[in-house]
Amino acid sequence: MAGGKETPRQKMIGMMYLVLTALLALNVSKSILDAFINIEANIQTGNITEVQRGDEKKSDVAAKRVNDEGGENKTAAGIYSVMEKIDKAAAEKIELIDRVKLLIFQACAEDLSPTAEKPICIKDRAEWKLDFANLKKPGLTKNSEPIKPIKMNLFHVAKKDAYDEQMLIMGINENIMAPNKTAPGFAVWPAMEKYRTEICDLIVEASSVIDEDGKKYSFKDPKIKKFKDFADLDKQLKKALDASDIKQDDKGIIASLYKGLTKNEMQADPHEEGKTRHWIGGTFDHAPSVAAIAALSSLQSEVLTARADAMAYLASKVGGGNYAFNKVTSLAIAAPSVSGGATDTLRVMMAAFDSEKQPIVVPDAGKGTLVETKGGQAYIAYTAPSGGEMELTGTISIKDKFGNLKPASYSTVVKVVEKGGSIALPEVSVFYTDWANKVTYSAAGVVSSSVACSGCSKATKNKSWKDADGVSFKGDWLYVNRGTKKVSVTLQGKDNNGNNVTFGKYSYSVKRFPKPEVQTKSMSKARGGFIKAGLGEAFNFKGLSYKVLSGDINGQNFSGDRVPSKLLAKVRKGQKAAVTVIVKRMDTGQKIPIEGLITVN
Repeated sequence: MAGGKETPRQKMIGMMYLVLTALLALNVSKSILDAFINIEANIQTGNITEVQRGDEKKSDVAAKRVNDEGGENKTAAGIYSVMEKIDKAAAEKIELIDRVKLLIFQACAEDLSPTAEKPICIKDRAEWKLDFANLKKPGLTKNSEPIKPIKMNLFHVAKKDAYDEQMLIMGINENIMAPNKTAPGFAVWPAMEKYRTEICDLIVEASSVIDEDGKKYSFKDPKIKKFKDFADLDKQLKKALDASDIKQDDKGIIASLYKGLTKNEMQADPHEEGKTRHWIGGTFDHAPSVAAIAALSSLQSEVLTARADAMAYLASKVGGGNYAFNKVTSLAIAAPSVSGGATDTLRVMMAAFDSEKQPIVVPDAGKGTLVETKGGQAYIAYTAPSGGEMELTGTISIKDKFGNLKPASYSTVVKVVEKGGSIALPEVSVFYTDWANKVTYSAAGVVSSSVACSGCSKATKNKSWKDADGVSFKGDWLYVNRGTKKVSVTLQGKDNNGNNVTFGKYSYSVKRFPKPEVQTKSMSKARGGFIKAGLGEAFNFKGLSYKVLSGDINGQNFSGDRVPSKLLAKVRKGQKAAVTVIVKRMDTGQKIPIEGLITVN
């Protein structure tokens, strides 16, 4: 709101409005920030699961490089060499995204020292040395597990709600439509596109490496950046796959990997109809720092999921597709926030799981009801309390390769976002007849909000406008018929489950639209002059003007808005002349007679 290509005054006004909005929402801001922290924590846990899943498949293949006779298994050795290349490509992207996270924290002046009282970066591997003072390429200089993202505790971040700093790093502090491509954070976009090409090419390379006839396969990357919907994406990708010289067996995994790593580069701007914005702008615009970190972690999740899926597929080429793991941890994922009284679903799974073997999940008493179990995951329905938070607990068990049950406890906390909302009339504090009464509104704890007016004659939804100082607003324009004395406006919304939520009903008095007045106070006897009309200084209606059509001064008629000097010949200097004029209101075309007095000089 205070960024973008605006004058310093507009930025100041925008910031003041932002502060006001923040003050109105103080009761929910901390819970929302905590929700982003919980999202990040769940993503971190999921990322470790994906690392372990990929590592397991890679280890299976590594163990088969030597056959039973002690000789080399060429298929396993060839597949393992491709796996090594996948790891190199994935590690580059993980380290790049970690670097951007650290640059954001540097810009926010966070203490990144591992010896800080509340360290943000946590040591979780054997070789670990963090170069946190490097202003261009911060990161791990000793890293025994380059494929694994740096573990972070966002609860230790001091400036959780900072956004200007991360917008600068991502290159969208000036323009979310066309980010600065030289900004360090923008590098994640081309890096993800490059990774998409690399991993698909390596799947094809693996088939070439193990082909008995020595045939070389190739994939023609269509470099898809734009698609209408998933059907259109499938259509574009199928065309590229059909045009490529690849094995039929590889088409399914390549399509899955490619689609999982594809996004529309330019997306529709929900705030300005007909305009688009870059994915980077839409994702990071005015997002608080903890939300930006969570978004970057989700990109790492995409990298690691694609790696694990590719490893599993390649392992199946050498018989490494059987389910096996030796360590069991639990993972429970819930929505970051829910509205009071709403029903939501908790997703529970093993940290290393097989989609063909279903876990046994038992929620603790009063902690939800098991709905179904499929694809290695259990789905639990629960009803949130009216406020505060709710801890969901229970046990999850799955059989190991010997048929023994391995139980583990799961626990996750769901933050309840309290309902809250406000309505404002930026121009006035009452409603007027014969006028578009502009109403802005905001609500927390819901995915969409709207207003309904009782007593209004009609409404125009989702309009954008600017006031006299250039401050932008968006809301509804409500109209009231003459004779109406009061109207009431109800603020309502829908939560993420489609439930209707009412925040409050606000009453406003209705006044008749003010009548214009003669604004010309004096006129020259010798030259005559022009007559102007408009509303008094007490009224601030943007875009409203009046035109004088004709009039009468001291009983003598004139046309237009100019009084000829000859009509003032009989008026003594210093005397007030009575004037009656017909004015036209330019927005409605209404013609209005008004009267006034003009001093003749």
